[in-house]
Formats: sequence, C-alpha cells, structure tokens
Amino acid sequence: MAKVNGVSKKLLAKKDMNFFAEFTANAAKAARMLGYAVAAGILVVFVVLAFIVAFFIRNSLIKNDIRNLENLLASPQYATLEDEYKQLKEQLNEMTNYNYALTEMRKAVDSIDPAPTDLPDVIAKCIPSDSFISSYSIDKSTLTFTGYSFTYYSPVEMVNMLNEKDVFSTRPSISTARVVKEIDNVEEMLKEGKVEAINNYYAFEVTGLLVSNVHVSITRLQDGVDSKVMLGGIETQTVRAGSSYTISDITEITYAGVKYKLSRILVNGVQVEEGSFAEVMANGQFTDVPSGNDEVQLYYTVAPAEG
Repeated sequence: MAKVNGVSKKLLAKKDMNFFAEFTANAAKAARMLGYAVAAGILVVFVVLAFIVAFFIRNSLIKNDIRNLENLLASPQYATLEDEYKQLKEQLNEMTNYNYALTEMRKAVDSIDPAPTDLPDVIAKCIPSDSFISSYSIDKSTLTFTGYSFTYYSPVEMVNMLNEKDVFSTRPSISTARVVKEIDNVEEMLKEGKVEAINNYYAFEVTGLLVSNVHVSITRLQDGVDSKVMLGGIETQTVRAGSSYTISDITEITYAGVKYKLSRILVNGVQVEEGSFAEVMANGQFTDVPSGNDEVQLYYTVAPAEG
C-alpha cells in the first residue's frame, strides 16, 4: 500500500471522512439551534404583540368607560347632585340639632326623681311615743323635718329606725336643743286635767339625703372642628346613688354613614387621664361611679379609610 511520508493513504482517507462527518453533525446541530432561536424569537415577538394589543384594547375600553361616565355626570340627572348633597347635609344637621334639643329636654325631665309616696307613712311609724313632728319638707333628694321630744335621745332613735327602713342614703345630721318655753298646742296633745305636762322638752331638726337615683347624660361630639357638631342625641342612664355605670361599645361609632374613632372623654368638663383612656380603648367601655348627676362628653374624630 502506498504511503505518504510514511502514513498510509487509507488511514488518511479515513481521518478525512471522520472530519467531514463530525463537521456535518456540528453544522446540523448548529442549524437546529438556530431554528430553535428563531422560533423562540418569533414566539417572544408574538407574545409582546399580544400584550400590546391587549393593553391597547383595555386602554380603549377604559377611555370609553371614562367618556361614558363623564357624559353621565354631565347629564341633567346628575347636574344637581352636589346641590342635593349640600341640602341633605343641611337637613341632617337640622334633624341632629332638633333631636339633641329633644333629648336635652328629656334629660331635664329624667333628672328629676319624684319623692316616694309612702314616705309620710314610713316617718309616722318611726316617731317615738314621746315625740311629734311639726313640719317636714323635701327639696330634690334632701329630706328635712323638725319636731319636739321630751327626751334628748328620741330624735336619734327615730333616725336609727328610719335608717333601718333605707330612707337615707347617708347618715343624716341631727340638731337637738332644749326649749325653755312651753309648747303652744300642748293642751291639744294631752288630755287636760288628767296628765301633767312636762316643762322640759327638746326641739330637733333632722336633715339627710334620701336613697335616690343619679342620672348620667352621655353626649357624642365630633372633635377637632370649630363649631360643636353633635353625633346624635343625648343618652341618659339612671343608676342608684353610689353605684357604678358603664358605657359600652364607645371606641368606634358610625353616624350618617361616616365611621368615627374615640379621641377623648370629658366627665363634668374634666378630661379623663391618658392611662384611664388607654384602658377604655383596650376594653371598649367606660366605667365610673358618679358623685352626682354626671355629664359625660365623648369626642370622636373621623376614622382613616381602610386600605
């Protein structure tokens, strides 16, 4: 076999064939990769074009909706909408003020407790045998009566009997003094000629607070505005003197479609301290023991919109 420079021609031909085969395979692979790249590029272009078309269609639809809405708002049906809103707002303020005035008058009525009708009978049953009452009066929740007794301690005994019947809410005051002149109508009390009157006797006066109710008025107002804006009418709670009252669900309210959040509390014009106010916000209620007829003012601010 002929050799070229000592190498067989057959071996050289075999190497040439392997080279061309490998070259052809690489070329085919490169062609496939190029085809894939072209296809991917076409797909990306198609997707981008689809997004552009979709965005264009969506933008056109939004613009069309805006034009329709503008035309609707410009129609006679909505031309006076703002004026109607102002009128409705004024009507709401008038109705709120009217409701507040009515509830304020109702509060004045509720704050007056009638005297117990059986009180004269109760007092009569507690008068000692050596005493009598010349007068008694009731001013709001204060009972005052005066009388005479032949012994110094009889008025105290009478007050003790009244306390046992829950007439007074606190210990009443007793004023007792010896009288040196005779009672004018002593002859009417004693049978003339059968009982000898005693010249030494005592005049007494008893004053005390009756067991009664106290009234708590609750007003809700908008905080941070120049003029007083009521958020509803006055609420009134009636509790027994010395007992506590509770105002529940006060941290947030909704009035006339607007949501409000509690900002501060005033009791008889005095603002509740921060520590107590934090407890109110945590518990959602306010509890207190009234010293008398209390006025509670709850101030609210407009709650921020959610989201």
